[in-house]
Amino acid sequence: MKQKISLVIIAFVGLFLLFYWMEDHPENISETNFWKEDWKAIRFIPPKEDWCGVLEPKFAEEEMVLRKISRGWNLAPLYTVTSTKDGNKVSYEANYNVKNSFSELSVLKTKLIEKSTPEIQKSYCLGMSSPSLSLAEENGNDIEFPKDKQLFFGKKIGADEGRVSVLVNEEVIAPYNYLIEKFRAPSTSFREKMYVTFNEGYLKELSFSGQVINVKAENRAKKNQYNVYVNDWSRTTGERIVLPPDVGNQWESVVKGLKVEFYSDEVGAPQFPELSSNPVPEAVLDVTQSEGIKYRLSFYPLWESDSGKWRPVRRELVPYFSESITWMKEESFQNLVNAVMKVKSASRYERPNQKIQ
Repeated sequence: MKQKISLVIIAFVGLFLLFYWMEDHPENISETNFWKEDWKAIRFIPPKEDWCGVLEPKFAEEEMVLRKISRGWNLAPLYTVTSTKDGNKVSYEANYNVKNSFSELSVLKTKLIEKSTPEIQKSYCLGMSSPSLSLAEENGNDIEFPKDKQLFFGKKIGADEGRVSVLVNEEVIAPYNYLIEKFRAPSTSFREKMYVTFNEGYLKELSFSGQVINVKAENRAKKNQYNVYVNDWSRTTGERIVLPPDVGNQWESVVKGLKVEFYSDEVGAPQFPELSSNPVPEAVLDVTQSEGIKYRLSFYPLWESDSGKWRPVRRELVPYFSESITWMKEESFQNLVNAVMKVKSASRYERPNQKIQ
């Protein structure tokens, strides 16, 4: 009997302590949205050396500004990332890491909202030395980031490994840790490696000029019974002809496979020479997607070194954005030229159903 009474008392004490602990730890409230905003720019500032938080693995060493460029109603936006190092700025098309950051920060979820105090800030390593993300509703060349929309990141909240303490406008919140953890990678991990990307639709038009070549082809792709686009390439320069499927598809495949080998500021890259401010390209490739996004790749004269043969390239997302120079393997460029030459010399393709009378 005494044992049963002891167990009842212990249970009541346990429940009391549980409710008491929950009241004193506001991080245990249900998850809520701290804000819902359509941000157009994000600025990352790395932590200072005197920050008392976790510095390993290291954060990106340079400041970055991420931009979301609207293309109009119901059209997928474009994303860019600009890095600043030693006073030099380089800008490139951004990848999924940047797109995800805008999605995650537009609806900022937290399990803690409480007024900040000096003691809390010291306990969680929150302050001006913290790594931070600033947010703005504009994305022009000169962006003004409001001070009340700057997130200073500190230590993790309690025993919850997925949450991190954040100081924002004199309040402490606990959003997900991955908001800042992805910035422990170098700036190159935020840049798009593939020169031509798309999520939906198909490549609608390809045009190559240069190296005594001028070839243009268009694609009238249609969906089949499996809701998959099937290409229908035609050459539109000179005599307009339907291209053999393998010829048109090979050009498309080579274009989709073009990728950045090195960025101009990438650690470990060969010592590439700097190009003049207005270099003249040897060749230009224009790529138009069915969604309306147009890429222009300008290829500049070959550069040879002990490390290999390299082709400097500038990518433009016409008319929205022009990148800093990147470097491609010369072998990749020659594969592109070979695919273009096959399109240029192709004979008219007679579809099987056209031969049946």
